[in-house]
Amino acid sequence: MSQLRSFIASIFGRRPPTLAVAPARRSVSRPQETVNDAQAYGVAIVPATVTPGGWYWQAVRVHHLTPEENGGNHHVYLDILDPTLAAEANLQGQRAFGARAKISWDGGEQLVTVDKPLNEPGANFPMWKWQTCTVEALGLPGQELPSERVTGLQTGHPDEASGNTLFHHSFSITFVKVQADAVIYRDSAVHGAVRGAAGGAVALLLGSATVARQSLAADGTYRFTDLTAGEYVVAVEGTSHRSAPATVDGRSQARLDLVVPAEGKPLAHYVLFGPAGHPKTKAALLLAQDYLLAFGPAFGFSPAEAAGAGMATIIGGTDAVSAEVEAGLTAGGAVVQRIAGPPIEVAAALAQRIAAGQP
Repeated sequence: MSQLRSFIASIFGRRPPTLAVAPARRSVSRPQETVNDAQAYGVAIVPATVTPGGWYWQAVRVHHLTPEENGGNHHVYLDILDPTLAAEANLQGQRAFGARAKISWDGGEQLVTVDKPLNEPGANFPMWKWQTCTVEALGLPGQELPSERVTGLQTGHPDEASGNTLFHHSFSITFVKVQADAVIYRDSAVHGAVRGAAGGAVALLLGSATVARQSLAADGTYRFTDLTAGEYVVAVEGTSHRSAPATVDGRSQARLDLVVPAEGKPLAHYVLFGPAGHPKTKAALLLAQDYLLAFGPAFGFSPAEAAGAGMATIIGGTDAVSAEVEAGLTAGGAVVQRIAGPPIEVAAALAQRIAAGQP
């Protein structure tokens, strides 16, 4: 990972904002509707694993700060609210003073404590360049609860306006203590398509256990239904290919697509950029860094190398990678997708794939 960051880097290194605390809704203990306006920046909320009727920390609001709110900072701002606290003891949103949150990243983690005055966010954490963080609430020491996890927090987003520039983006997260439904739902589904495995079968894994098997349809699709909450993986039987994990809550659905390389194609996935000297290639590499880290494909600037992959992702317009190259990859049996457009659209498209766990 550090080598990838160094490679990309070699090709091209205040004050808290005034933010309103998101108040807990007055139906104090029930799970709330989640607001996440940071999805376009690759930020996702992973559900907590909770026993029916159990208490947990729900991430009810994830907000990417506007340029005016941020003012050039590069922080994660946090609040942890406990609506079960007596109102007279803790007004204005029931901030859980002394509660802790864990911020983790590749190679480390840090605890932060909610201890700030009510006129500013309860806690904050400054993010470094290239650092991608995950945040979960813990609660008061000795009273820790399961928590939803907010993933994909990082500052390496393109310039938007003064206040939100490259490596100067911030996020605000509010966790609230809620009680899970006592009912165990069995209405989730995991579905998708597998390319390159005609006539094969897939297995559905929950942890290390295989919970279901299914033959692929003629068009390569599959669908597992009547699933309870959990983190599932789809494996192509007879191969080493597995999907990224997908979490469902007993009512939601998840799509997991896979590509099994064709015979004679040693690579499962190749990300093709324009020539190294092309003026837009450096920007494309920067935009794609989290995508490359998330999925670990081979990548480079060679159409010949891309021709050895079962799936090819082209990042850039036809001025960087021609339509003829794309047509040649398709004719050679690769599944080809092109991600192009203005930087903000490319960043959003890549972030959506990261959030979905689907390259």
